[in-house]
Amino acid sequence: MEFLVWLEHTAIANAIRTTPWMYPTFETLHYVGLSMLVGGIMLIDLRVLGFARQLSLKSMIGLLPFVWVGFIINATTGSLLFIYGATGFGTNKAFYLKMTFMVIAGLNALAFDLAVRRATLDWVSADRPPPYVKVFATLSFALWLCVVTTGRWMAYR
Repeated sequence: MEFLVWLEHTAIANAIRTTPWMYPTFETLHYVGLSMLVGGIMLIDLRVLGFARQLSLKSMIGLLPFVWVGFIINATTGSLLFIYGATGFGTNKAFYLKMTFMVIAGLNALAFDLAVRRATLDWVSADRPPPYVKVFATLSFALWLCVVTTGRWMAYR
């Protein structure tokens, strides 16, 4: 708990607390990043699982760079928001659950990204994702839904 108190009283936390525009800006950017990350990944997941077949799988996979940008935005803004309220977040069970889901979802996303790169886009071009890729997509959809849900729970814990 001492570390959380110290973190909450750093210059960064004080700047966020005393500069009127900082917290709302970081929170807004966090939602923008969330939209890019979860919105993009769920569109890819749904397409891999066979929905919206009129959209090419290759074009949907093209969203991956935007998904990773969203992840970076959220990691950055989430860290800043955590610093601002470290004692509250650091004792919030929903926060730890969210972080657990996020780590697992992030590792799953990395595995999916590597599977896409290793495939030399053969199955992407053929529009036939192998079963293991469909497993990644199913896990991804469920895990990111858990991240968003537990993120909302944080406000009520």
